[in-house]
Amino acid sequence: MCMNVFFTDEPIESRAFAERILRERCGVAAPRFERGVCGKPRLCGAPPFFSLAHTHGRTFLAVGGEEVGLDAEWRARPLPAALLSRLTPAEQKEDFFRLWTAKEAYIKYCGGTLARLLPRLRFEGGQLTKDGAPLPVHIAFYEAEHFILALCTASPHAIDLVHG
Repeated sequence: MCMNVFFTDEPIESRAFAERILRERCGVAAPRFERGVCGKPRLCGAPPFFSLAHTHGRTFLAVGGEEVGLDAEWRARPLPAALLSRLTPAEQKEDFFRLWTAKEAYIKYCGGTLARLLPRLRFEGGQLTKDGAPLPVHIAFYEAEHFILALCTASPHAIDLVHG
């Protein structure tokens, strides 16, 4: 199964991009948003579910029929030394950008906060865990043009990247 991830390089406010894609590509006539308990934006009423991400002048929007978390990183940016020093020895062997986007996508998926969840997450051997227990989620990665995307969902999805 594939999940559409729309992107644009044009300078546009995230909300305006989400509204446009939801109207033009998903048939939501007049998108209205609300925020969940931890501030995660969602459509008022019912699906589709969505998640936004930004990096290096590009905006991404994942849209699907189930809860979703999306993160994007530009691979050419310098690695943050303060963050690297906090990784476990096993995590230091991982591709930092896969590790980081997997963690952020999960945090966006569940609507948590970096401060509350990041210290509890590990990404080792390609597996995302919280407090040492494997998480019941699927992380899909997509790489192109110096960007990496991580998509977190309850069921497996490949990423279908669509210019929006």
